Amino acid sequence: MEWLGHVVEGGIASLQAVGHLPADLDLTSIDIERPDEPGRGDFTCNAALVLSRPAGLPARTLAGLLAETLEGTEGIRAIEIAGPGFLNLTLTPAIWARMLAAVLEAGSRYGASERGGAGLSTIAFHATDPQSARPLSPARCEAVGTALANMLDHLGSRADRRFRTRPEKADVVVRLGPFLGLKGREAAAMAGHFADELDLSAIAGIVGRDAACLGMLMQPAGAPLMLDLDRLADQSHANAVFHLHYAHARCCALRLRGEEMVHVDFDHSRWDVRAFEDEGARLILRLLALYPSQIDLAVRQCEPYRLLQHLCGLAEGLHQQYYRSLGAPHLRFIRDDDRLLTGARLALVRGVETVLKSGLALLGSSAPNEMR
Repeated sequence: MEWLGHVVEGGIASLQAVGHLPADLDLTSIDIERPDEPGRGDFTCNAALVLSRPAGLPARTLAGLLAETLEGTEGIRAIEIAGPGFLNLTLTPAIWARMLAAVLEAGSRYGASERGGAGLSTIAFHATDPQSARPLSPARCEAVGTALANMLDHLGSRADRRFRTRPEKADVVVRLGPFLGLKGREAAAMAGHFADELDLSAIAGIVGRDAACLGMLMQPAGAPLMLDLDRLADQSHANAVFHLHYAHARCCALRLRGEEMVHVDFDHSRWDVRAFEDEGARLILRLLALYPSQIDLAVRQCEPYRLLQHLCGLAEGLHQQYYRSLGAPHLRFIRDDDRLLTGARLALVRGVETVLKSGLALLGSSAPNEMR
């Protein structure tokens, strides 16, 4: 998240000022990510590992200096040094409330940029295997290209949607793996057609536009793809399209229930931040906070699959928290006996709704308000 990045950079600047670090440092490789294991803080930062060589210090020693510098920073509850020199950072509920309020205020523009650029950004595709005689799949080119174009637009760089197959002069070049074809009972409708000939509308005619677009993004762009039509039509959480759509519809249903309760207080200045103490809620908050960086990484890596996986993780977090709350009344999103806690938890739901709707639109999918 941007705020935490500025905090870490401030700590590095303080160490530079006292001579522990050289003045000319490249900070571009410093990452702030979710820890791999639960209970390891809200975020983990690799700053000490990245800077240990130019600083001439062991990574854990440098991590200790950074931890001392950041200790007491408003919004940081705890700092732990882990492994070879990672900094695990735990944030206060109050800073999470501030972040969530920013998500809701930005709405569909959350994660967007106004940095712009001169002219249109061009997108081109070439095969991962240059020796292959197989043509590039028009359906896969359209789905991946449209998602990248949408994300470029979101980041302020207008994209040319006339996708190319000659990458020499393109601004964005995507290595595309082969489309191996369709499988499942519905695949018989395409009998007699080569997979490389199918466009996105032909596949959408079988499983719907949303499933066709998202299905084409369910593997990394450079990997081979076989589209399982039965899986895309499955009405269960095993189907990522259903999983995502159901999460958005569940958010809408919870929000509407809350809006019907006249005693719920939605003013963020009065949220009960105890709502953000639970680990399930904090997982959702971390995923909301990282959403802008996932868009940026997906564009830089030419990999819409990355954003799709992030959204699936967010949907999973929402579903799991909902199912947990069914057996634990104190975790329920709507509490008749506590309007301030309910307001905070419904704000979390609205944050998930905002990001799912925004992210699905970037990937070419709608976000249904109810499941039919």
